[in-house]
Parts: sequence; C-alpha cells; structure tokens
Amino acid sequence: MNSDKILFKLHAEMCNSMGHPIRLETVHHLKEQELSFSELAEAIGVGKSTLSRHLSLMVNNGILIQRKEGVNVYYKIASTKITTACALMREILIERLKSNIDIVSNVD
Repeated sequence: MNSDKILFKLHAEMCNSMGHPIRLETVHHLKEQELSFSELAEAIGVGKSTLSRHLSLMVNNGILIQRKEGVNVYYKIASTKITTACALMREILIERLKSNIDIVSNVD
C-alpha cells in the first residue's frame, strides 16, 4: 500500500472517530478548556457509560488526551487543529442551511 493510500485510510478513521453528535459536542466543550469526566457528563447530559465509551474511542484515535489526578480523569483536545477542522465544517453546514432557507423563501 502506498503512502497516499495509508494516509487516506487514516484520514477516514479520524473522520469516523468524529462521526457522532456526542463526540462533536465533546470537542465543542473542550475547545477552550480541559474538563473532568464529571464536568463533561454534566455538560453533555449523557449517561456515564455512554460518555465513557465515546471518550475512550476519542483517546484511542488521538483526538483527546486524558490525564488522571487522584480519582479524577481530565480530558483535553490533542491538537487545536481538531477544533479548527470542526469549526470549518460547522461553518460549511451553516452556509448550506442559510442557502436552503433562501431557496425555500423564494418558492411561490
């Protein structure tokens, strides 16, 4: 397998790792600060086992970094480029939605 194929495969795996609303919301909450597991669970409003599963996947795929301090586990974004990529996709979606609204508003 050539290096481009390997890179495309890794790129797809990274995108799949972000392909869930809970994971995207997690990145949103962590974009400016490190948070504990409990803080994330409260902010996102999901069960602990559900959040744990998503966080584990994101840590394993290099999206998040975790550190333990006593009994607490804290999470932060592994690279600011991750939040930049998410922000760009969000901007594209907002532009698309606005475009759709403009089209619908011009229908007789």
